[in-house]
Amino acid sequence: MEIVRIGVTQPYDVLIGRGLLKEADKHLYPFVADKKVLIMTDDTIMKHGYLNQISEKLKTTAGAIHTISFQPGEEQKSMENVTRLVGHLADLNFSRQDVIIALGGGVIGDLAGFVASIYLRGIDFIQIPTTLLAAIDSSVGGKTAVDLPQGKNLVGAFYHPRLVLCDVDSFQTLEPHIFEDGCSELIKYGMIMNPRLLSELMDRTTPLQATDEELVEIVKECVEMKRKVVLEDEYDHGLRQLLNYGHTLGHAFEQCSQYQISHGRAVALGMSVFLQMADKINQLDDHYREQFDALLHQYHLLAEKYDYTAEELSKAMINDKKRRNSTITIVLPIAFGKCDLFQYPIDEFLSWFNEEWQKYEVYS
Repeated sequence: MEIVRIGVTQPYDVLIGRGLLKEADKHLYPFVADKKVLIMTDDTIMKHGYLNQISEKLKTTAGAIHTISFQPGEEQKSMENVTRLVGHLADLNFSRQDVIIALGGGVIGDLAGFVASIYLRGIDFIQIPTTLLAAIDSSVGGKTAVDLPQGKNLVGAFYHPRLVLCDVDSFQTLEPHIFEDGCSELIKYGMIMNPRLLSELMDRTTPLQATDEELVEIVKECVEMKRKVVLEDEYDHGLRQLLNYGHTLGHAFEQCSQYQISHGRAVALGMSVFLQMADKINQLDDHYREQFDALLHQYHLLAEKYDYTAEELSKAMINDKKRRNSTITIVLPIAFGKCDLFQYPIDEFLSWFNEEWQKYEVYS
């Protein structure tokens, strides 16, 4: 088992390994002993038996165990569900000493974390990510949020978990396209700050699989990269925004598609489009984008160009959190495995994006 310590104001550990759910009682005991526990999950996780497994492990440790399950999908990150959940906690007489466990992917983690941050002005929560995407991204760093009709993650809080328990064996029960979504975030890490990782992904003879032995080390490396960024910029005022590479446009694709385009595939297309835009100002190698798109294709992350107009996408991007009054901050590559932040007047950026989107083509 690997342990990554996140040294924020209330430090917590990220435990990464195989078979960790089988010994969940040992790892969770200090946080749940004699406390009421609400395990939040989704119906897919229930199908794989993880909820029953965790409940059984904790039944002699926790004071009481309650469970709630949602249908899978981004639409669960709603204010309606927030209201429902805080009411449910109140009905169960949860106190500040009790705890929420988020068992699932990024949607469950975001929803559970936000509810934990506002109920009684904050109660403990634990992340148990069961997807690659949640393990290397959303479960670490303290960002919690839900969506509004106007855009994704517009209501949220910075609120860290007390523990992250990541059993990479759970990735083996993922549908291939869900695992590939996580690979999109993995590729993003390589693109923004780790040329060695990016090269290794490009040089693999076969794409990364959920059964690969090196997965524990890869997850650890990504968590360590995120730790470095979070400790330098916990509240997302500067360096941490590098983690948004591909996300400004990716969130727009998600919103315009009513979340029918998955997060990983939306971000992948956002990275590809912004790499094309970066070519103009950073004079990157002519073959760089072609090689990068080929890597995205290996993981089935690039579809044909989606049939959304620049106007539709621009409207969604204007509502993005990276906007500051009349300017917007975007992330663009400046070299192989290195990105930087650029700030543009919104009108100038949208004009530039409109021009580039009109001529964008997916490399196949």
